[in-house]
Amino acid sequence: MATANVQTVWNCHWSRAGHQITGLSDALQPEPTWVCVRDGDRRAVCDDECARCSRWEPLAASAAIAVRGAQGAILADHIVETLPVLPTPADLAQAMLRVVLVLAAVIFIAIGVTVLTTPASVVFTVTMWLCAAMFLGLAVFGRFPE
Repeated sequence: MATANVQTVWNCHWSRAGHQITGLSDALQPEPTWVCVRDGDRRAVCDDECARCSRWEPLAASAAIAVRGAQGAILADHIVETLPVLPTPADLAQAMLRVVLVLAAVIFIAIGVTVLTTPASVVFTVTMWLCAAMFLGLAVFGRFPE
């Protein structure tokens, strides 16, 4: 009976995660998924190459330490940090829509105050203020599809 040892790139002492940028395709990434640091430089490796490597060494159990409450994790000899999440174009569009709605409400309030000079214009002024309230309500409580 034979025992087969599986050599994986993520269990090798010399393999490191490549520098990756979220949102870019694999062709545009600065490094591949895995790199080997055995010879002192970062060399791209694939699963098949690591499975047949004669210099493969198992990863020590204490090499990967999870840090509770930290923004990243300590992996062997370097720190992997999480990048801040940038707003998406849909988030920016929703924010701009809310700003436009608030500006429209301010304009309706200003028109109502400006016109309020005679008792006959009270109806028009109240209508302007109701329109302003509708725009403010939509700006605050509106749910817009992405």
